[in-house]
Amino acid sequence: MRNPDLLQPGALDGDVPVALDQYAWRFLAEGDSWFSVGSLNPFKNANLTNNLEFTRRTCVVSCAQPGDTLRHMAQMGTDPVFQNLLFGNRAQPWTAILMSAGGNDLIDAAQVLPSGAAADDASLRLLLKPHEWGPANLGVARFLSAAGWHRFEQYLRSNYEHLVAMRDDANSQSQGVPIFTHTYAFPTPRNAPSGPLGPWLYPAMRLYQMPATEWIAIARELLARLGKALHTISADTAQFPNVHVFDSATLVAIDPANFGDTGVSGDWSNEIHLTRRGCAKIASAWSREIDRVLERFD
Repeated sequence: MRNPDLLQPGALDGDVPVALDQYAWRFLAEGDSWFSVGSLNPFKNANLTNNLEFTRRTCVVSCAQPGDTLRHMAQMGTDPVFQNLLFGNRAQPWTAILMSAGGNDLIDAAQVLPSGAAADDASLRLLLKPHEWGPANLGVARFLSAAGWHRFEQYLRSNYEHLVAMRDDANSQSQGVPIFTHTYAFPTPRNAPSGPLGPWLYPAMRLYQMPATEWIAIARELLARLGKALHTISADTAQFPNVHVFDSATLVAIDPANFGDTGVSGDWSNEIHLTRRGCAKIASAWSREIDRVLERFD
């Protein structure tokens, strides 16, 4: 097992372009801050792609943008670099596509303020205001907007439809190749920013006056629903052929952050990003699953 060579898109057409045919497996990666390197993930190699391991010589050409941006699926789907490498004038025959997507969209949706159009329209937000909470027998679901969640699921689904359409475009050299994505570990809402950015869930819980005793359970419910939505997409093989979701949320033991900690805690570097150790745990297990799927095609 060895780590893949991580390449930026510019390496394919520089003064001495990298020859992709030297690799047995060639992955095109696009993703959010779990794939990128920057101050959001301040620890060296604190992202999933740096910690993947495969049985064959592999490269990962990553379009994930480093830095401080919490990228959303809609931004990834319109990224001209990703599009060109997949079905445009720089298209290559990729073995698979790696995606880290949906987590940042969920975090942002949870932060939508109950003001303006969203003040009286719960379909525009994920969290309910105190007077909208349901009965206690609903558990933590009583704090969440059913209409808002439906809207979010439709958003997620439409973006994956767009991704599949790009992969299977007539100009693509990678029609039908596997798309690999993952679920997200369960964060602890806490006042643990990354420099001037964040925290993210913590202020939303306070704004919506959620009981502090329920914060962890609410966050877990949101991320579990995201995971279920991703699994529903992958199970619809007619609409989303060859899409594979690795359930890192339940298959990998990530040490949770302590509720009151404001810095590095457990396997978390801040409120919503993992440390290098946390990333390595997920990447190691995800690599084995990717390896297993690809070996079936050989």
